[in-house]
Amino acid sequence: MCKFFLKLMCLIFILALSSSAVFAAQSDSVAIKVTITPAISVNIAEDSLLLGSLAVGATKVSTTAVTVTNDSSGISETYSLSLANPSGWTAASASGVETYVLNAAFSNNVAGITWAPADHALSTSAVAASASKFAGDQTGAGVPYNGTRKLWFQFKAPTATTVSTEQSITVTITAQAS
Repeated sequence: MCKFFLKLMCLIFILALSSSAVFAAQSDSVAIKVTITPAISVNIAEDSLLLGSLAVGATKVSTTAVTVTNDSSGISETYSLSLANPSGWTAASASGVETYVLNAAFSNNVAGITWAPADHALSTSAVAASASKFAGDQTGAGVPYNGTRKLWFQFKAPTATTVSTEQSITVTITAQAS
């Protein structure tokens, strides 16, 4: 009986060894998963735009546009525009005493822009560009990677002001993925 039991144990051991070889693999694989987060970025080619000396209540359209480029790492972007008031003046949709209007529009050609404060006036709050907002014959919405836009400005001076020194109005363009 001991011999039988010993033979049975050897048989079980041999079967266990041979069955493990059946399930062994010659190769295996692993899935490497990665998510790329593209960088959002916008570049304005010009540092400043000079409108010159104006009379109170005057309206002036920029003679050149600033060039805005989507220099992200491969995504479409939509731009939001805002401004910072200079000391002593406040931006609005209509000019008045110590109040000015700064309109902006994306367009290849300034002649094709119909300036409307409801669609083009900048404020201290960031407003996203759309098919009508800040639009001329171009928009600041869905700008493709490496796409450029020309941005034109119309300035309406205060109707009365005590400020007689050159003022600097900072316009900020913020990009978000679209």
